[in-house]
Amino acid sequence: MNLSLNSGLYLQVVTLTTLIFCGMVQYFTGIGAVLWFPFLMTCLMVLFLLMQTRYSAFYLDSKERVLLVLFISLFAIAIVSTVLQSGIKVMIVGMKNELAISLIMFCLLLGFVRESQIYRITKALYWVFYVQFPVILYQILIVVPKRVAFRGEYEKWDAVVGTFGGDPMKGGNTAAMGLFCLLIMLLKLSEYKHGLASKLNTGVHIVAAFFLCILGEVKFVILISPFLLAFVWFSPSYLAGMKRLDLKTALMIIGGLFGLISLAIMILAASYASAFAGSSDKGALDIFIDSLSYVFDPNYIMEETGELGRMTTIFFWGEHSDLWGLPSQLFGYGLNATNRGSTVAPGFLNIIFNVFLDSTSLSMLLWEMGLIGTLLFFGVIGYALRIVMPKPMIPRDRISTEDVRLLSFQPAFIAFGMAGLLSLPYSQTLMIVPMLQFLFYFSIGAALVIRKSVLTISEPSYG
Repeated sequence: MNLSLNSGLYLQVVTLTTLIFCGMVQYFTGIGAVLWFPFLMTCLMVLFLLMQTRYSAFYLDSKERVLLVLFISLFAIAIVSTVLQSGIKVMIVGMKNELAISLIMFCLLLGFVRESQIYRITKALYWVFYVQFPVILYQILIVVPKRVAFRGEYEKWDAVVGTFGGDPMKGGNTAAMGLFCLLIMLLKLSEYKHGLASKLNTGVHIVAAFFLCILGEVKFVILISPFLLAFVWFSPSYLAGMKRLDLKTALMIIGGLFGLISLAIMILAASYASAFAGSSDKGALDIFIDSLSYVFDPNYIMEETGELGRMTTIFFWGEHSDLWGLPSQLFGYGLNATNRGSTVAPGFLNIIFNVFLDSTSLSMLLWEMGLIGTLLFFGVIGYALRIVMPKPMIPRDRISTEDVRLLSFQPAFIAFGMAGLLSLPYSQTLMIVPMLQFLFYFSIGAALVIRKSVLTISEPSYG
């Protein structure tokens, strides 16, 4: 059975299933079991990798081997710790919820698809972006009024999630949608930087994506987007001889983004003021800052739910993580130990402490994989981002426009990987939402594939 021709098509199916089908089914039917599909399809991808027919020798350089060792070590700690403390069933559920989707990066590192398939899938992400608009229009006109009638004005835009799923009456995956919009902004700006997109086309994409972030009230993306866009603009490229970067254009772009941020703050402040009947003695900036203040409070516990604040989760781990002694601090209490949403294997630590510990992905990592597992996670992602950082190697006149476009994706993928790391102490999304997990690990894996392709072309001794 020859699978080499089908691997790219299979990854495209995984992409569309994860980013469109699963979220839509969960959102409109409430069937959460559909989120097992990305997990099962990722596991099947590993099986296909083992069965794959290769027509030439596959080579990993020393940096890729180090990354592979770090990745396997991370998985080994997570699996062994969970099985010993909670059993195989909890391990399977925990892998499905939190870590298994990272196997996409593993498969891409080991050559599951070539760079041509990375190009096609990345182009398909734009179509996924375009699909968001009719879906969001329906959610604004039909779902949001129902949510307001059910829960009131506050956080009514949590029902606006596009195809990224969630419960429209309780809370949708707005953070995942916002980070996906950030990826589109990064990709389009990098294309413009490489001379592949017009100013109008780039501006329309960035403004439209930013507008969706405002609709979903994704404050994290709103605040970090200018800095990551600046990173993309000033980052090096694999193309040699690129024209000198136009500082004036860069300042215009970044200034425009800060202008959009100011507008977003005003809009969000007006929304909060409307929800709480407003207050004449506070300005828009004061209202917006108040909405963020709990994030930095080291002693914040929401009385109604028992959920810990973002900063509180770190201090709480530091004070109580020695529940079962030093080994648990170092290696954690096993996957899923903090997961409040699981019906198959609910996290036992939430029951012991009578608070929710899964407010952030960083808190989940510390409790479930311990200090060593958390450092390994940062080591895997940080090292991967370090080795895929491009440097000028290929003259532009030697490659086609499609190849230039492929290489232009690299800075955007790196910036998105950085965004994922920055989200760890702020949101739980990266550890529990398979749509964002797919985007995060695909971006890093795609950057690894592009790097290998460039080295193969530019360095005859490689491989």
